[in-house]
Amino acid sequence: MDISLERKIFCSNIKIISFNTMALALAYIGAIYLMINKNDLSEYSLIFMGEQLISPIGIVMFVRVVLIEDEYEISEMVYSKVYPYWKTILYRIIIISIQLFLVLGISFIPLKFVGIDFHIANILFGSYATTLYLGVIAMILGYMTREISVGILAPFLYYFFEMFSKGRFTKGLYLFGMGVGNYIGKIKLFSIAIAAIIVFLFITNRNHTKLSRYYSKSDR
Repeated sequence: MDISLERKIFCSNIKIISFNTMALALAYIGAIYLMINKNDLSEYSLIFMGEQLISPIGIVMFVRVVLIEDEYEISEMVYSKVYPYWKTILYRIIIISIQLFLVLGISFIPLKFVGIDFHIANILFGSYATTLYLGVIAMILGYMTREISVGILAPFLYYFFEMFSKGRFTKGLYLFGMGVGNYIGKIKLFSIAIAAIIVFLFITNRNHTKLSRYYSKSDR
């Protein structure tokens, strides 16, 4: 492995990934804090905020991961490259996952320092698991349909379905399980999201290999 090359590609993807969505996420969280009563914050209200109010940001942050080439109309150039495309996607997922963790950290960690009593590790992980899970669904659907609108709409419909059905159908995989004391469900959601990412990378690598062969033949 060429470490220098990998570092360059990772850094180039940091530049490619827009930080506008992270800025919008922070603005959205700021708007939430303006609407809530800060003197009446409890662990339950923070769970509600993390699971149900903040979690949709994952959809917006992840949906474009595999659609950037389509947006800039450089798909043919990317598919004709020898460098494994799955690594590019993996680097983008890592970058956005770090952004997501920073957003959640900024949302909850300061509250611990101002004296609000809550289990920060549980709320951070639980909120992160739900947000990542929704984001991975958006990313996969966006890739399958090549449409950002579908990648956003479908997980939002799932999100609202869970909100109104209150886990009646999804049971242990209820998106908002922390609110009913189901912390094990968060581990399941996180594990499914990681497994889905691994399968997704395998599929994108296989498709990229096929397209690379096609463009290689076309160039002859």
